Amino acid sequence: MLENTSNKWGLPIRVMHGIGMVLVLILIIHGWWMTEFAPRESRFNQYAWHASFGYALLLLTALRITWRGLYKAPEPPADSLKWERNLAALGHIALYVFVLCCAILGWALAGTFSQPLDAKLLGFIPMPMIMSGNELHGLLEENHGLFAWVLAALVVFHLIATAYHQFYKKDKLLQRMF
Repeated sequence: MLENTSNKWGLPIRVMHGIGMVLVLILIIHGWWMTEFAPRESRFNQYAWHASFGYALLLLTALRITWRGLYKAPEPPADSLKWERNLAALGHIALYVFVLCCAILGWALAGTFSQPLDAKLLGFIPMPMIMSGNELHGLLEENHGLFAWVLAALVVFHLIATAYHQFYKKDKLLQRMF
């Protein structure tokens, strides 16, 4: 139940996947909303809220990568073609890389505001600022946004691949995670 089997992910990775999925969706939607639509006077508080969720996603992703390193992944479906397996591996690596880069860029960005964000991991654990001063604020903000949009595109491709397996190949790949 805890460890992965040859055809199913273990409970810890399934829970981390579900929480991570929710956090990524919340962060992408909230990030877009807060930068485009939030009233100017409330944006600073929105940034702190956003950063708190970003720190949680960073911690969760680190735990998930650690867990993946400790336990072997289930075997791909028996009829998977080599290009499908390679594309799946590349897609998962890209998701991890872009989540980590987005979160680290956001963390760096948090310290570059004229008043650094007072965002806390899980709402109560203070996070040290990894950057300070506003010289790189614009560059960090731009790159954080760019990485977030690429991550959003990767999520869409991940969902399309899941639908391909579920509805076209009917290989029960989705049941391995849920």
